[in-house]
Amino acid sequence: MATGPHRGPVDLRLVSWNIRAGIGPGEPFPPGWWRHVDPDRLERIAAFVRDLAPDVVALQEVSIHNADGVVVDQPAMLAAATGLEARYGAVHAYSLVESASRLAIGAASWGNAVLSREPLRDGFVRGLPQPQDDDLVEPAEADHPLAGARYGDVEPGHREPRCAVGGVVGDVGVVTAHLTYIGGAQRRRQVEGLLAVADERLTDGPLVVAGDLNAPADARELAPLRDRLVDAFAAAGVAVGDGSRRSCGTAAIDHVFVRGLGVLSCRVAVEAGDLSDHWPVVVDLRAAG
Repeated sequence: MATGPHRGPVDLRLVSWNIRAGIGPGEPFPPGWWRHVDPDRLERIAAFVRDLAPDVVALQEVSIHNADGVVVDQPAMLAAATGLEARYGAVHAYSLVESASRLAIGAASWGNAVLSREPLRDGFVRGLPQPQDDDLVEPAEADHPLAGARYGDVEPGHREPRCAVGGVVGDVGVVTAHLTYIGGAQRRRQVEGLLAVADERLTDGPLVVAGDLNAPADARELAPLRDRLVDAFAAAGVAVGDGSRRSCGTAAIDHVFVRGLGVLSCRVAVEAGDLSDHWPVVVDLRAAG
């Protein structure tokens, strides 16, 4: 039984948070983003996590990068600052290129991390499906700027490689992912890939799937998750469309789905303020039965 500040006894408290690599909120995404990573913001993110006293933290948009010879290992920094164990996964790396000189000055990976109070067992990283060149971003009849466009004809970032990161904490399987921001069919394939990973690696016992899924809970592409797992917000009495689900401005796109666990509470921690462009989702879970 885990206990901590600001809560009564629960079996497991999980936090899911897209931390935007410590850059903070603001649109558009800044060029030369690595120059905008704020170590003080990362420390404040870690302090906020500590105050929540979680057993498990599922993080998205976490970077390991170097620029001009300075290595920034965000999973290690956050683990040290929170006192938690870290597992990290990314399935691609790329050069950091200065916009003015067009010179490469380093490289980066951009992925997901799981922090946990006890070490993650049977940890894994698995790439999620990507579209082919001839696949359409959105159907030709869709109301979307890229309706009818082929992935081979749009910017490469529209099919940035995505991955699932997970393992077992206690007797609970945990997996986190950050799904694509564009293309409903691509997102659907990634949801199916996420469930296939869970079927392969986390077949038995309780399961938590958490992350920035880039779609509302009732989106068509999230149907496979809804069919097989329980939406933690709904289980806590927070209906789809309830404004308290909003986790990224006006968008409700950060979710927790569970199997074999009771949901005591599920909320968006808006008190995180401007630490990221997302607010964390905090869920308290109990063993079923």
